[in-house]
Amino acid sequence: MDIPEKLKFDYLLSLDKHLETNGKKNKDITLKKIFDITKKIADLGFVENDIKSIVKDEGLYFRYEKWRKDNNL
Repeated sequence: MDIPEKLKFDYLLSLDKHLETNGKKNKDITLKKIFDITKKIADLGFVENDIKSIVKDEGLYFRYEKWRKDNNL
């Protein structure tokens, strides 16, 4: 079983938003979102290496960029 692609996209989007955000309060909000999505992934039974694999998947990044553009995010 794989992590659902939509959840992977949400994870990558949260990372991007965190990197793009300015200010401590906003950084705290985006970091909480990252933790929430990480928990959802873990609740599905995936482990740390599965989560790390998201950011190492080059093909996923291409699909993510298209998804982000298609959804105006």
